[in-house]
Amino acid sequence: MRRVAWIGLLVACAAGRAWAAPVELQLTNAVPAGKKPFVTVTASEAVASVQLDIERLEDHKAFHAKAGPLKAGDKAELAIGDGKAGRAHWKGKLLVRAASGESSSEVTFESTTGAPGGGLKIGYDRAHLDLERGRLQFTVSRPAATAQLVVVTDDGEAQAGVVRALAGEKPGAWIAIDWKPTSKPVLRLELTVKTADGDAVIARLVPWSVAIPHEEVVFASGESAIQPTEEKKLDASYQKIVDAVDKARKHEPGLEVKVYVAGHTDTVGGADDNRKLSQARARAIAKWFHDRGLPLPLYFAGFGEDQLKVKTADNVDEARNRRADYVVGVEEPQSGRGRFQPLR
Repeated sequence: MRRVAWIGLLVACAAGRAWAAPVELQLTNAVPAGKKPFVTVTASEAVASVQLDIERLEDHKAFHAKAGPLKAGDKAELAIGDGKAGRAHWKGKLLVRAASGESSSEVTFESTTGAPGGGLKIGYDRAHLDLERGRLQFTVSRPAATAQLVVVTDDGEAQAGVVRALAGEKPGAWIAIDWKPTSKPVLRLELTVKTADGDAVIARLVPWSVAIPHEEVVFASGESAIQPTEEKKLDASYQKIVDAVDKARKHEPGLEVKVYVAGHTDTVGGADDNRKLSQARARAIAKWFHDRGLPLPLYFAGFGEDQLKVKTADNVDEARNRRADYVVGVEEPQSGRGRFQPLR
């Protein structure tokens, strides 16, 4: 099982204000002895510079860190402090200079250097996320007190956070937190876990995936060539793909996505022949999108009669089973994992 540990705490702004574009901030606040806490800055647009001027409240010692210029999607780390062991409280300002204007915000947070157990970490794998049911399972590296989950849809709307107590949960054990599913595509999940002694970490998961509704392309019997009369359908699908990606990237700049085209047939003919034919047709559609100029990686797969939309007996002519699925997402669709090939 592949387990990914997330780290980072969103920096809190003065008066409860959320930090907005042009940068996103995350703080790694629990670090081993000798290391410095650091803020990871991700630019959502081009910025000339990002500057952090901060004071450690315990001894009023000032620290400064600066990065830039940064292009949209670039990341930079701003290390603070001197590696002094123990818990510290910080207060200061973050100044961002961007083409859209100069912005400044007060930031306050707490850090632990030489944290017990190496700090708090969260573990996760994709098999423990069920978007349809509305359930995320995760692990923690050491005992924790609470978890809060915020679900953000691809129109930027955030649901109210769901909170659950973690007292008694063992480190390394899978812990479930549920939310009310929405008909809107989930763009990202933000999971905040806190310990009783004040350590906190935010895990950001971006599982965005959208099935593109479209009019089916009609192929000649046994053929995979796209007829000129069918290109209007593909042109409309092309625009829907572009619109879906643009919508998500407004709220998750730099989102890296791929397009997956899956071909399916009915049960008329041999299973092997149907699989080959559906793959050839899926590839033809993917290539059409590529040649049309779609600026996204394209993948295709042929499932033949393996995933019938309408269950039928063998050798039944069912138009609803002769179809293609277009999915745009950050990862391969679960239903076809391991079967998609890149268009070359």
